[in-house]
Amino acid sequence: MILLDNNILSTFARVAQLELVFRLFPKDELGIPPAVHDEMMKAIRLGCSFLESAAAMIRAGRLQIVSLTSDEVASKQSLPGSFGGGDLDCIIICHTRGYPLLTNDRRVRNYCRSHGISVFDLPQLLRALWENGILAKRRVRRLVKEMEQAENMVIKNKEAIFEIEE
Repeated sequence: MILLDNNILSTFARVAQLELVFRLFPKDELGIPPAVHDEMMKAIRLGCSFLESAAAMIRAGRLQIVSLTSDEVASKQSLPGSFGGGDLDCIIICHTRGYPLLTNDRRVRNYCRSHGISVFDLPQLLRALWENGILAKRRVRRLVKEMEQAENMVIKNKEAIFEIEE
């Protein structure tokens, strides 16, 4: 199981490319915790129709809702209160179960890395798309531009996504 947080889910859904995440992890189940699901459904009700694709994947059983155990719920109290509900659920599930997390939240990523939780951010996912032959580099470059425009963000250190490692 690999968990997605709301910002990764939203970023890929906003550019109608959520399917790419599934293509990156063809042998793994993908899931979201209840708080991410709740945030997503609230956003849909507020007019973020691009998230309907994620809701459809849940209904089809492709994207799982991963519930917390009572011990995980209790353990959330030990995490920094500055994290949102979806972030807390993702972190605690990934920590207790050893699941990787897909996030583009810098604070969540740094927390995970400092606590031994496997985490992948947006630049790593974009790089993996061309490294694994899912998309050509030029298509990933276009995808980066689409994401930046759609999400009104700047993906920092973009060129590192496309550098060839020797």
